[in-house]
Order: sequence, then structure tokens, then C-alpha cells
Amino acid sequence: MSGTLNQEQALERVEQHIGNATANLPDSLHTESLGVIDGASCDDPTDNGPKVRIIVSHKYWLDGLQPEDNEHHAELLHQHWTNNGYTVLTDDRPDEIYISVENNEDGFRMSLQESAEGSLSLGASSPCIWPNGSPE
Repeated sequence: MSGTLNQEQALERVEQHIGNATANLPDSLHTESLGVIDGASCDDPTDNGPKVRIIVSHKYWLDGLQPEDNEHHAELLHQHWTNNGYTVLTDDRPDEIYISVENNEDGFRMSLQESAEGSLSLGASSPCIWPNGSPE
């Protein structure tokens, strides 16, 4: 069992991923937090490691964007991700705007989703981590 980022470092990395992605969207964008999850149980680790680890995540509404441009914004993010070392896990377009990706280098995941009302949300989450960065 090896060390991981600690909880604070993982949340910083989540914010970096979100910041890098939103930098590709129009200047009219402003984000509204939907909440931070900074200690969710990692009940189903994909790395076959211990279940006592946690994940951290943060999700935002992407405000200030025109709903009629959502497909264009989704494509901008898709291009950013595919050009910057992410693997697309899910892309439900054109039926609905839902894209999920995983960063090939650090295992952090991101997703973009359109609500029934036409608002976009963007989130990022860490892989399973030890809360203090090292096995307990």
C-alpha cells in the first residue's frame, strides 16, 4: 500500500482540473458551487485497494453561458480533455449532454452534465486517497 495525496492536496487538484477546464469557456462564465464532498467513502475502489480510503469532489453550476450554446461548450470541453491527457469514459451526445473523463496521469475524473432546465454543471473528483496521505 502506497501513499496518496492527502485530503487537502486532493481538493487542490480537483480545483486545478476544474480551473483548467473552465479556462476554455467564454469570459462570461462564472461558477456557483454545488458543494464540496471532502470525505466520501471509497466503497468500490477500482484499484482493488482498501475500502477505508475516501474521495473528494467539487461540483459547480456553469452560470453566464447561453443554453443554446451548450453543445458548443460541451465540444470545447471535450476537445480540451482529449487534447490534454484525459480518456473519455462516457459521451452521451447527441442524445443528451453528459460527458465523463478520467485524467490518464493522476486518475482524477471530471464530468459535464446538462440539467433538464438547460443549465450545465461541471465536477471533478479524486481517485481513492488516504485522508492523511498515507495508509492508516
